[in-house]
Amino acid sequence: MEKKSEFYRKHEKQLHQLLIQIRGELLEDNIPFWQERILDDQYPGYLNCFDRQGRLEDTRKPGWFVGRTMYMFAALYNQIEPREEWQEIARAGRDFMKGSFYLGDGRFARMMSRDGRVLEGAGSIFTDHFAVKGLYEYIRTCREHEKEQDVAFARLLSDQLFKNVQKPDVLQAEGIEPGWQKHAINFMTLLVALESRAVFGNQYDDILHDCVKKSLYMFANDEYKAPFEYIGTDGKPRLEGEGRLIDAGHTMESLWFSMRAGKECGCAAYIKRAETVLDWVIARCYDEEYGGFYQHVDVDTLIPQQRFLVNDYAGIPAAWDDKIWWVQAEGLNALAMSALYNENEKHFTYFLKLYDYVQNCFRDKEFGEWYSILKRDGSIRSDKKGFELKGPYHVPRCLMQLTVLLEAYLFKMK
Repeated sequence: MEKKSEFYRKHEKQLHQLLIQIRGELLEDNIPFWQERILDDQYPGYLNCFDRQGRLEDTRKPGWFVGRTMYMFAALYNQIEPREEWQEIARAGRDFMKGSFYLGDGRFARMMSRDGRVLEGAGSIFTDHFAVKGLYEYIRTCREHEKEQDVAFARLLSDQLFKNVQKPDVLQAEGIEPGWQKHAINFMTLLVALESRAVFGNQYDDILHDCVKKSLYMFANDEYKAPFEYIGTDGKPRLEGEGRLIDAGHTMESLWFSMRAGKECGCAAYIKRAETVLDWVIARCYDEEYGGFYQHVDVDTLIPQQRFLVNDYAGIPAAWDDKIWWVQAEGLNALAMSALYNENEKHFTYFLKLYDYVQNCFRDKEFGEWYSILKRDGSIRSDKKGFELKGPYHVPRCLMQLTVLLEAYLFKMK
């Protein structure tokens, strides 16, 4: 155990209170909302498209939420409590991977019908990322004698994924034009390499460290004090089109992945660099008037160019200054991790501000879970609880990660 620091002594009582509140929201509100709805009682797989009250709106099965849901419930089993019902929900995802969802060559279907017919094929490398990391987490729920085939499959998928993210045709299918590289591809590959350590040890550490360094020192640019979403393949900013955008959510997601990598791999420099980049995000993207982080901003003018003023969220038009559920969730993760790992008072203050904001504006205290999208002033743009892009992932993952982070920090001290 470590000696109590000044930061610890100052905030100990408040951190304990936060832990109780956040764990309570996770286990008494958020997870119950999904647990009673997520399994399809007619066909294999998951249902995740629900309105505010939890009524089923769409029976299609997005490929993203096979891996994401499998990951989430396996992670709850591994990191919070080994409840049999959570493992069973995770197992439903693993079973679904054995059917039409898997297309071969490490690729998975982007969208399926309720009965498992492929509606959209291998158009999303992110689907593949989520499937692989979901499988890693599921493997950790299994007994040793049950793992052999799944570990072999996970190795095959991992090797293929790390090849596929380098292929021009795969990247162009994600809308990434020649001459560009996209941060989301890099940090999702970072995350898969990081999660692989629980199954394969340091086998993919070279990929992990390469991705962390790109996130922290290439996409995050010292000259502009800006974390870019798109840069040139030469590693330099290109201040045109998408190259002018700063995506707060993606940056903060990559920052807590990088800090976690720094913690697990003993690379303190990653944690300190992430602290610096997080300051850039706060300065550029936090809405001091209404609270919360903007969706994205322009590197020079704050307000993006005309074609980036509104983004289509699977049929929901979201303005650049709207507040998106997952952006706030990733902000909470990054701010809390930097606050505790670096004992950074500024980041703790912003964590508390953001936590109050989501509790007051995003959390639906009547029907559970969070709304999807708010307008800048906090009024509701979309109250859907689940759709093609939202399900049991960013919000419960945030609450779970905060629970684990707070417990680790509070109980490591004397």
